[in-house]
Amino acid sequence: MPVVTGNMAVREKRCDGDRIERVLSAQQWRVLRALLDESAVSADPILRKAETLDSGEYLTICYELHHVLLPELANMGLVEFDRFEDEVRRGLRFDEVRRFLEQVADDPDK
Repeated sequence: MPVVTGNMAVREKRCDGDRIERVLSAQQWRVLRALLDESAVSADPILRKAETLDSGEYLTICYELHHVLLPELANMGLVEFDRFEDEVRRGLRFDEVRRFLEQVADDPDK
């Protein structure tokens, strides 16, 4: 199985379910934080350097992100999710949370 590094770190080694839950629970926060610096970002999961997932776990995260987490943010108006372009952009209500995002630490899980 190939290993992908960077934002999409995938390893053959299995990780425990708790770690998958932590990665999933942080995705919405990480997408919003990424949109502080960029007006649009890829709809791929955002992983920290120390986080690794095997390919099946990565696909699970992608599915949850695309079918649950990003649509929730889009319903709130915080993002616009373009499934065809695989891109997330700032939504009409993004500026309402900008100040909060700027004041809170980069990753609230730490």
